[in-house]
Amino acid sequence: MKQCSLCRRIFVDTQEACPMDGGRLVAAPPDIETPPNLGRELGPYRLIALLGTGGMGNIYIGAHTRLNRQVAIKLLRPELRNRPEAITRFFEEATTVNRARHPNIVESIDLVDDVVDGAYCVLELLRGTDLDTHLQRGRLSIASAIHIGTQIADALGVVHALDIVHRDLKPQNLILIERDGRDDFVKLIDFGVAQMSDDTTSGIPFGTAAYMAPEQAAGERVDGRADVYALGVVLFEMVAGRHPFPAASDHEYLLRHADDPPPRPSKVTPAARIPRQLESIIMRCLEKRPEHRFANAAEVATALRLVDPQQPARRWPWAVAAVVVASAATAVVAVPKIFQGGTAVAADPQPAAVVAAGAPAPAPATEQQLMTLGFESDPPGARVFREGETVPLGTTPFEVTVKHSDRAGRVRFELAGYQPLLVKMHN
Repeated sequence: MKQCSLCRRIFVDTQEACPMDGGRLVAAPPDIETPPNLGRELGPYRLIALLGTGGMGNIYIGAHTRLNRQVAIKLLRPELRNRPEAITRFFEEATTVNRARHPNIVESIDLVDDVVDGAYCVLELLRGTDLDTHLQRGRLSIASAIHIGTQIADALGVVHALDIVHRDLKPQNLILIERDGRDDFVKLIDFGVAQMSDDTTSGIPFGTAAYMAPEQAAGERVDGRADVYALGVVLFEMVAGRHPFPAASDHEYLLRHADDPPPRPSKVTPAARIPRQLESIIMRCLEKRPEHRFANAAEVATALRLVDPQQPARRWPWAVAAVVVASAATAVVAVPKIFQGGTAVAADPQPAAVVAAGAPAPAPATEQQLMTLGFESDPPGARVFREGETVPLGTTPFEVTVKHSDRAGRVRFELAGYQPLLVKMHN
């Protein structure tokens, strides 16, 4: 077995690089636990790595044994094979994804029920990270939040038009991939608890407590407005950098969703400078009573497209710096600059930070090269982005480990009340 040097996933020996992040595969520790079914063949596919686990089954990376193609395969848990209701739900999820064809919804490729292999669904392999991972680094820019929110609303609009309710919209079920030069193209996944038009189940709440609408938590039969509520929570998190109802348990989440009025995101995070239109949309999505929300997600998408994300920025002096703390590649140092009124003025010619002593020697070009970057700004609290990307690396001061790249190393600093600034990393 092998292990990815970046994401630490376990792979079968035939692989040379991780298909998810390009990380080099190295020999796995001899005592590491091997995921179940790794190396198993299902029809023309071989399971080469475990992507994740769920209530209905495990999701693997599958490699076609004859074609140069990799997919995601969701395999029904063996213990559920003899439960007709579980098999029915598994097939309904796959059928729902196939019916709701949309660029922002994960693509369903095949559905198989074999007496030997069991039931499994073949899906497109999404090379990206979920929105939750990005939110852990800090809130998003207003423009990116609107862009992502509009895509989510578009996807839900198609689902609602089919009289289907997702019922589990949350950052973990929203994968961001690269497309058309951006890194925030949305893919909605996991329809495992979706409510179909002929579903009469009531009395049992389905979904994730942190994103449940009050009527959903009560176990009532819901409509698309429950997804609209969850979208409001996600939008709030993207612009404010925190949940509207922080809680320590599922029970507390449900109580707060039912009883507490939502705070205005502009009051929670004044520095975000949230447009009034956007805040009104979020607050309407978070209404306690369904009839007070948008009628469906398509209306939310229309409203989001009318929001102007541009905010006036004050011109004000500030300083930024970036430095390689440790690297397996050639050391890189960025000389800090003072920016006054939008004009870059060279600071003290001596760099404010230097490469840490004892940095390892350059690695062979064939090895995976990593570096730890440290970022600071004065004043602190600036969000740092790679040039051309919309999801921040972090909020100053911070350190982050990234892959070494031969591309021009430029990062963008953003801080409310100050002009966005590009800083070049010098080799």
